[in-house]
Amino acid sequence: MSIHSISTFTSNFNGGTRPNRFRITGSIPGLGNAQAFHETGIYCLASTMPESTVGIIPIPFRGRIYKFPGDRQYSEWNATLLDDTGNNATWQLWHEWSQRFNSHEDNIAADRTHISEFCADLTIEQLDHQSDAVIKSTQLVNAWPVVVGPIAFDMGSANTLTQFQVTVAYSHYTSPTVRNP
Repeated sequence: MSIHSISTFTSNFNGGTRPNRFRITGSIPGLGNAQAFHETGIYCLASTMPESTVGIIPIPFRGRIYKFPGDRQYSEWNATLLDDTGNNATWQLWHEWSQRFNSHEDNIAADRTHISEFCADLTIEQLDHQSDAVIKSTQLVNAWPVVVGPIAFDMGSANTLTQFQVTVAYSHYTSPTVRNP
């Protein structure tokens, strides 16, 4: 049987993965409302698995450049979240987290004797399309919000909900775990 036949493809393809089957979990340190943040994972509209790049160390040798693997660099991670009201006011929770390490008004930080006072681990999971079984998982270690994006107001926006962007820095991420559901 040819490798290019539709029969070979369909007999080996397991249904693929779906980009809308994911969840984000974690907690905001030091706010006393960690459970409320667990709920914000439900409000995540769009995100990605994190990106990393291995740098290149160029080594010149007799008119050619030999490329040698260098240090790994981690790009900031972005997510689009829905805002809500009450205890689940997502935009407010992210701003409160940001205030832990630099206050809007006083330009001072809360106690930072230990990284756990202002950083958190966030978990990104891709879910199976037939259940909530996790098929890919990675954890952003020592994460903190760099940008809590604006909420846009628009009188012409009908039948929509308020959303905003967050950008998160982190020290590294765990190697992605792939599971068979």
